[in-house]
Amino acid sequence: MLQKFENYLYQQVFPVKPPKNIYHYTTQKGILGIISNREMWATQVHFLNDKNEIYLTFKLLKEELENQYDKTRTRPLKKLLKGIREYLDIMDQGHICISSFCEAGDLLSQWRGYGNLGKGYAIGFNLKELKRIAHKHDFVLWPCVYNPELQLELGQYLIDLWCQQFADNKFSQKQMLEQIDIDICQLAPIIKDESFIEEKEWRLVSSMVNDQSKRFAFREGEYSLIPYYNFPIIDAKNQNCINSIVVGPSPHTELACNSLRTFLNAQQLGEVKIEVSKIPFRNWK
Repeated sequence: MLQKFENYLYQQVFPVKPPKNIYHYTTQKGILGIISNREMWATQVHFLNDKNEIYLTFKLLKEELENQYDKTRTRPLKKLLKGIREYLDIMDQGHICISSFCEAGDLLSQWRGYGNLGKGYAIGFNLKELKRIAHKHDFVLWPCVYNPELQLELGQYLIDLWCQQFADNKFSQKQMLEQIDIDICQLAPIIKDESFIEEKEWRLVSSMVNDQSKRFAFREGEYSLIPYYNFPIIDAKNQNCINSIVVGPSPHTELACNSLRTFLNAQQLGEVKIEVSKIPFRNWK
């Protein structure tokens, strides 16, 4: 059964007519790993390209908690609001892991980021099937929220929900913090600045990942080791959820498509549709 806040998010954020596919833009190395291992890397949030994204939600929640603290005259409620506000300074160091997708499979801004010299691909995943797999692994899959008014509404609803649930002290401190962790893990990664709305981003978001998990791993980074979660892209029946792959802008489109088809056949994914970017090739490097 959906948690109350997750159900509210679903009603407010998930589109009435969601896209059939969402796309993950990646490099040659990336597509080789994803297809061969049937896994994606969900990167620990503090190691994303723009790690400051995650702090938008914490900033919003902290400001709203302080606003409500100033307005309330009930001592127990003031204590609760203050306690949650202080906990956010600790909680935002947790292991939230994220993988990004896009509604559009042929978007110039994404090719600029991942398509240097025509080496990019956009892997098209069936949204319904990917969402089903996500829930089995305690992940959620949401579109990003760019509208500041909706962002504030979501933050206010979450704080009101905490006040309703925890003000009467029916929950232990541990239970309360665990629920706050779950709720913020769902909200924080999908709040983005409205200037990025063109990206039409969706995010696969973990619960708080235990670093003892068998799927928690590390890879080499530019300045440090980067923690990530190996997220499987096949279901319990070994069915994969990849529908199509878009080959990025390339000076050698036919060669790129032929080599990709050969690779997919070797990986027993011959049914996957191959498409070609309609954006003219440019050497963006």
